[in-house]
Amino acid sequence: MSRWDKGADYVATYQRIVYYLNREYERAQKLHKPGGKRVPGYCYAAVLLIQLKNAARISEAVRAFREYLVTRKTEVEVQVSKKRKKEYRLMVIPEELLELDCTMCLGLLERPENSVVDVAKHYARKKLKLNTHSLRYSRITYLLRRGVDSAVIAKITHHSNVNFIRTYTQQKLADEILRSIE
Repeated sequence: MSRWDKGADYVATYQRIVYYLNREYERAQKLHKPGGKRVPGYCYAAVLLIQLKNAARISEAVRAFREYLVTRKTEVEVQVSKKRKKEYRLMVIPEELLELDCTMCLGLLERPENSVVDVAKHYARKKLKLNTHSLRYSRITYLLRRGVDSAVIAKITHHSNVNFIRTYTQQKLADEILRSIE
């Protein structure tokens, strides 16, 4: 198990998040009270799905979902976290979210970003038994296994140093080769 992605398989994790998204959306449809203060769990599953698909940091995924809630655009630009200069990145909203009525998630707009980030992290630990950063790296691993160049992955993820991605991808490849040696 890699310390980077905690062994999270991208496809399996994507399916698990979609499962929670749909299950909790149906539950919210039955139980949600209009004007209620509680934000349903599927809203946090939506944030995690955005994070996973875009290999983003959790704060970037929160920004993307908030922007989607306001604009309903399927592609949004958000400010990159951990950058000294203002830099923006493209975030693609997963198709599964486009099929849902996300009006019950509008309460996220009223909460501070760090509060939404904290609850999303807690949701990931509770439901997926993973930290949110492992979602970012499971997508990177997925792209690596499909032959995407590490320089392109660094551009997608907005890593400022391509050597970080190269080191990560080389370690993943070395681990796989070691496991396959008879």
